Amino acid sequence: MKKVLIGFLLLLCAVPMNAQKTTFMNVDRTSRMFYDSVLYVNPQFYPGVVISVDGKQSSGPINICTVNQKLYFINPESDTLMVTNQENIDRVYILGKAFVNSKYGYMQLLETAGDVTLCELRITEIHTDAAPGAYGTKNQTSATKALTYAEWSSSLLLHLDINADMAFSYSKKPFLFVKGEAYPVTQKNLVEYFPMQKQFIEEYLKEHNTNIHSVAPVLELFSALKQKMQ
Repeated sequence: MKKVLIGFLLLLCAVPMNAQKTTFMNVDRTSRMFYDSVLYVNPQFYPGVVISVDGKQSSGPINICTVNQKLYFINPESDTLMVTNQENIDRVYILGKAFVNSKYGYMQLLETAGDVTLCELRITEIHTDAAPGAYGTKNQTSATKALTYAEWSSSLLLHLDINADMAFSYSKKPFLFVKGEAYPVTQKNLVEYFPMQKQFIEEYLKEHNTNIHSVAPVLELFSALKQKMQ
């Protein structure tokens, strides 16, 4: 992609929680890498569908940035642009996966039990005050790209210096989506939205020693809840 800039697109419709984290730090000052699977939800831009709050639809090559939780698209000139008026976007579909726009960001819908849907929020947090020379862990991935990170703050574009000392954490956080609102996964919220399964939830969490801040074990709990409710 040639450049990153803000896109003044008309809606694109005319056409402090814990989570399992992977921390990346200054492993190689001469060849910093930002993994494609970290910077964006998908390693590349794929054809997708955007649905606005008023039901209008548009399509094109799109992707979701995990740093600022904004939707980006590629225009006919092959520029990567950020969609404006993101608050008017309801849902996004990419490669058969549905993402709902919430106050926390774009969350992927995973599993539904009753009136509650389990979602996953992928988020990258930049730590510019990290100690230089520190080392972190890398997740397994084969697709990498040179660091060309751009962070949006209001309407300003800030390019981070590729030689600056920095680190970042990548998380997958579980959320509950109920009647158009998103809530962090906690035992209290689980019991609140599954009151008839209160005893089952409490016993399951204790028996399986479930980490409710990690998506995978909560997904297993949801599958068990779904079977219990049938």
